[in-house]
Amino acid sequence: MELALNIPEVLDNILSQAKPSAQAAAAQTCQYWSDHSLCWLWRDMTSFYPLLELLSDLEYGGDEWEFVSEPSEFNWERFSRYADYVHSIIYDQTDFFRGHSGRPSDQLANAFLDRPTSNISVLPHLTRIHWTVIGRKALMQLPMFLVPTVTILRIECWAQLEKACIKVLKVLAYSKILLTELFIAMMTHTQAFVSELPGVLANQRRLIRVGLPYYTASRQVVAALATLPSLEVYVSWSFIEYQTPQEIGMEFDWEQGVFTTLKTFALLTSMGDMIKVMSRPHQPRLDSLKLISRDFLKHAHLHSLCSSLSNLQPNLTTLFLALYSEPVNADPSLAIPFNLVRPLLLCATLRDLYIHSHQAMEYNDEDIASMAIAWPGLEALMLCANPAHDVGSAIGQPLRSVRSFTQRFCALRDLGLYLNTLDTNVIPGVPMGPPQTRLSVLNFGTSPIPTDSTDSLNPSKATYVASLLERHAEIKSERSVSHTRFLETDASAESEYSRRKKFWSSFVTEIHNILSGTTHLIQETTTTLP
Repeated sequence: MELALNIPEVLDNILSQAKPSAQAAAAQTCQYWSDHSLCWLWRDMTSFYPLLELLSDLEYGGDEWEFVSEPSEFNWERFSRYADYVHSIIYDQTDFFRGHSGRPSDQLANAFLDRPTSNISVLPHLTRIHWTVIGRKALMQLPMFLVPTVTILRIECWAQLEKACIKVLKVLAYSKILLTELFIAMMTHTQAFVSELPGVLANQRRLIRVGLPYYTASRQVVAALATLPSLEVYVSWSFIEYQTPQEIGMEFDWEQGVFTTLKTFALLTSMGDMIKVMSRPHQPRLDSLKLISRDFLKHAHLHSLCSSLSNLQPNLTTLFLALYSEPVNADPSLAIPFNLVRPLLLCATLRDLYIHSHQAMEYNDEDIASMAIAWPGLEALMLCANPAHDVGSAIGQPLRSVRSFTQRFCALRDLGLYLNTLDTNVIPGVPMGPPQTRLSVLNFGTSPIPTDSTDSLNPSKATYVASLLERHAEIKSERSVSHTRFLETDASAESEYSRRKKFWSSFVTEIHNILSGTTHLIQETTTTLP
């Protein structure tokens, strides 16, 4: 084992999967381990402050962070050594540091502008940058970090900084970096800013994901995007959270002969604009489509959207719908009827279908049979498994529905359901043969504690589920974004959530014990939006 750890590839593989605390401990073992550990420990920086502390101690001056002393040449040499390790950086002027929300002062900004080796890149091996600013100088620092290795760039500017924004775009338009992802959210609405975007996009021939504010979707921008081979477009990817649907307007249009090579498309905008875009003619034949909205209030909108997709995008293989309402004001007794998405049964080539919403979906065994006939090759299915906290156990599926899916679908491997009972009784008159497939992923979502359960779970229920899973299946529990926010302000909800988590953890542990003694514990994730 000792000899194996002397092999760089083996050591790097171990350290890459270790927690930061373990990487830090390994860095103090010996010089050889230190070099490899620091490479991983500093690789992805979620804050800029650790890098600043390499130059000098920091002190809080009321609303800004400042250096205690001016960085010396020795400090800059130390910074350069660690800078070589950094591949990803998140710079956020609104970030908390040591319990304070103060932003870096102009003194810190000037330190980089006046650094001794100004001809050398600050972070020479960067590949990912996420830059969030509220001040001009912080925004103007960004070009210093745009090294040729950068492939992913996200810029968020939460202030009216028109001239600075335009200068940054001009730098991007003439830089040598080739991005694969570019996300821009700026509060500058002028024509001068919008007119710079086509030049930026024309210079980036490798883009596959783009996020733009809604007001930038001009014909020139769309024409520049249309020449790219594969693209995910997020319109209003960030600012949609801060505007009402009436304030959002989008001119994104499909023109005949445009976007002919486009296979992947993603759109984040209001529900009304989403329906308009996906109802327009001359759409390219897409393989993958992701649609996200946070103003889903009327069920009729979902039916209109699905009808348009079934008519204009019949060849979809992957469809992701995330339709939420903020703030969540859904009536827990109102489920989303399956008939609203029934038009999607015409998309016979679907392989992956994910539907997320703040409400659960209501469907029966006949609907499951219809889905199996319409989508014979379906491999992944998520049907509103993670609704908001207040849905409760009034609606949902019985446990026997899991078997109904595995008995009818031949290729299904990933299934997400919202359960409200552990009922496994077969419906009279409905024959249930052996499962045609065994699941590798089963997601219980935000399912409550079923009404027919107790703290001492009946082992037969776990045996029932285990018979439908692969030997090393992954079982998940989730908290939706809305659910998470609610828990932060309601102590009783937190208590109920803890009880629910304990129940499902026991259930999953029992299932894994049956599956040849596998010791995997429940994995909890949080569903987030781009």
